[in-house]
Amino acid sequence: ASPANSLCQNGSFIAACRYKMSDTKEDPIELSNTIIPVIDLSDGDESAVIEKIATACMKTGAFQVINHGIPASLINDFQRQHRSFFELPHFPSKSLLYRYARNARGYLDHDFTKQLRDWKECLDIGIPGSRDWDLDDDDERNSCLDGFNRFPSESELPGFRSTMVKYFGAVEDLSHRVSELMVKGVEVDTNNSCGVESVDGTGASLLSMLKEDHASYMRINHYPPRPESAEEDEAATMGVEKSKYYGIHPHSDSGWLTLLLQDPECLTHEVAKPNKDPVWKDWVPVHPAPHSFTIMIGDMAMLWSNKKYVSAWHRVLSHPIKHRYSTLFFYNPGYNSIISPCKQLNDADGAKYMPCAYGYFRAVKYAGDLADLGREIFVTDYEVGSESKHPKRQARFLQNADMSQPFNVQNYRSWIQKRSEND
Repeated sequence: ASPANSLCQNGSFIAACRYKMSDTKEDPIELSNTIIPVIDLSDGDESAVIEKIATACMKTGAFQVINHGIPASLINDFQRQHRSFFELPHFPSKSLLYRYARNARGYLDHDFTKQLRDWKECLDIGIPGSRDWDLDDDDERNSCLDGFNRFPSESELPGFRSTMVKYFGAVEDLSHRVSELMVKGVEVDTNNSCGVESVDGTGASLLSMLKEDHASYMRINHYPPRPESAEEDEAATMGVEKSKYYGIHPHSDSGWLTLLLQDPECLTHEVAKPNKDPVWKDWVPVHPAPHSFTIMIGDMAMLWSNKKYVSAWHRVLSHPIKHRYSTLFFYNPGYNSIISPCKQLNDADGAKYMPCAYGYFRAVKYAGDLADLGREIFVTDYEVGSESKHPKRQARFLQNADMSQPFNVQNYRSWIQKRSEND
């Protein structure tokens, strides 16, 4: 191992640990494009595009797309509004938009990943419960498990809401287009209801569920430079994996796929190379191609594909001097969806996962984002043979929860937390 790697593994912190990529001497852009391939969606040979996407989903769960059809003018307008939001004063502007225990949407600067606080601030915007952006954001018809959207006023930030909504619609359509190619990549009929049903027992094809009932949301991020004291503070954490100043701690996303608009000026987003070691991973900084989006496969796609596809393990480092701005669009199953391995994709050993109710999975994830309410939830909790109690708690949750009403951490606590040694 290199000296930097050895020091990391011994639990000591040096700056080189944060930017460790691998021991290879390869050109970083070439390495990035090898591990996170760039796929041209305008290629007239759809079968070739499908094969490239499927291969990427099976290897690292991450790839980039270019010629995706979203106009550069819209992206530029969106990025301008994005930065304008984070230039607003914290008080009173952003502080009035804080998300809270009964509303998962809005502003936050105290987010948690795997119960570790991230070094960032962000604004979450989700599909309205009514699916109608023309309604007032606080209209009762917009109620859903994630609550209500919270935007700055038009007088304070002219054009912000309308630009966010227009961009949301564009990446929503692109996410569905990529999802269709992913399904074709494992040779499943796009009209097949395999692996998807509603909590009321009715079935629907995966793609129709995603298109008509997805519970997606968008997160605009700002990662400030880390404090000058970070190195000293991190040295005391005994291991880079528990650093206080990750932009986002290492994790995979819980939904179907994530569409990421990167900051080309600050390359601190990294994807893990395939590695059997669950702790000491080899990380590759993603070098975004011009006018590209990075796609990362989520846990529900891995579960549905019976692990044919793998969810992308990734992280964001904090930078010592640069600000980073990025936007994530989480294309998620509907709150009432139950995702199971598609039987058509079972191997000789059968299904690798038990059914997962996405509303429960999302609710527990959100509770863990807000604070430490006990052990977090992972897709591994649904592996066949797992001793996790989450499937049992999931059944209890589904008996009591109303997915059309905002999630309330305190009210739902008894349904998602451990009650006894046998729970």
